[in-house]
Amino acid sequence: MTRPTLTDDEVQLAMNLILREARESGRRPTITAVEKRLDVRHATFYRNFPHLIDWFRREADAQREAAAAEAPTKPQTDPADIITDLRRENTQLRRTVAVYAEALRQLTLTYEEATSHVRQNAGVTDLAARRNQKH
Repeated sequence: MTRPTLTDDEVQLAMNLILREARESGRRPTITAVEKRLDVRHATFYRNFPHLIDWFRREADAQREAAAAEAPTKPQTDPADIITDLRRENTQLRRTVAVYAEALRQLTLTYEEATSHVRQNAGVTDLAARRNQKH
């Protein structure tokens, strides 16, 4: 099955979408993202759309330069503010770790329960428990 041939307009639209998404998210726009969006192989894309790739690179560079010009320089912050921010981040990270620890605990209990249930239904004898019963 052959894929339908892409037009320049379709490729340009995908490139504009990638540029806009990158600008909104603060990420760098890439040709790879365009290729993934269009579901086109790298070599095919470069062979069929070199003029649009050049345009995309110029637009991405211009977007990056505009973002750098707009970005205000950060003023020097007070060490007390930095410590406060670090403490807040530390608290948030501890909460995240606690959530993950609880999730792991629940998964462990669920796993133990499931394996116990499977053993009972399959009629598998736990040899370690059987040895302890004899002594």
